Amino acid sequence: MESALPLRHSFADSKIKEYRLTVEPTTVNLTGNGYPDTAVWSFARTVPGPELRMRQGDPVRVVVSNTLGEDTTVHWHGIRLPNAMDGVPGLTQPPIRPGESFTYDFRPPDAGTFWYHPHADTLQQLGRGLAGALIIEEREPVAVDRDILWFIEDWRLDDEGRIAPGFGNRMEAGMSGRIGNTVTINGRVPRTLAVKAGERVRLRLATRRSPGSSGFGLRGTSRSSSPMTASPAIRIHPKVVGWCSGRRCVPT
Repeated sequence: MESALPLRHSFADSKIKEYRLTVEPTTVNLTGNGYPDTAVWSFARTVPGPELRMRQGDPVRVVVSNTLGEDTTVHWHGIRLPNAMDGVPGLTQPPIRPGESFTYDFRPPDAGTFWYHPHADTLQQLGRGLAGALIIEEREPVAVDRDILWFIEDWRLDDEGRIAPGFGNRMEAGMSGRIGNTVTINGRVPRTLAVKAGERVRLRLATRRSPGSSGFGLRGTSRSSSPMTASPAIRIHPKVVGWCSGRRCVPT
């Protein structure tokens, strides 16, 4: 996890927040004790990648180093930023070759829950685990007791816990992804989240699931949510929240 921590400030502007992300293979346990580990591709040896937090409007720098055997990039999904920082190889930047690095500099103008992922060999790199959350905090903090992220992913695993091969076949290409058989929240099979009576919880939801949609229900609660946007919540009272890949939801 050391490579996911903010770097030392080395710029004249001491307000610049810096991160380093290394794109690398690693092994993780997705399904719990007693089940096989899974070889994945990761940011900083975790799936999902490290949760990057910064404040709305403040400058940020992310240095991405590639140790995979193929090109990659990072796209900051939903962030309004300079085109040169958008992470599309051959269009907004050169690909990050194996052994090379690329530096992303931007000021996120909007608060909310976003995510980051590659735009090179996208189906395979996403399907092997390359994704993470980027949280842009409001200039004025929201009054909550806890701020929690659920990053939802699905995986197609075989009986030995390995990611099934066959990325990029015609069916998956036509659906812009593959349907998995194992769902994880923050890199593990879901478990219960305990909350206290009267506690105000900001639950941020992001999904890497592609294709398809996700949904869940909260019973016995009063909540506000914005199920189709990354921006701060508006008050509604649905029984079930549903959204598709790339969307974010922030019930509070």
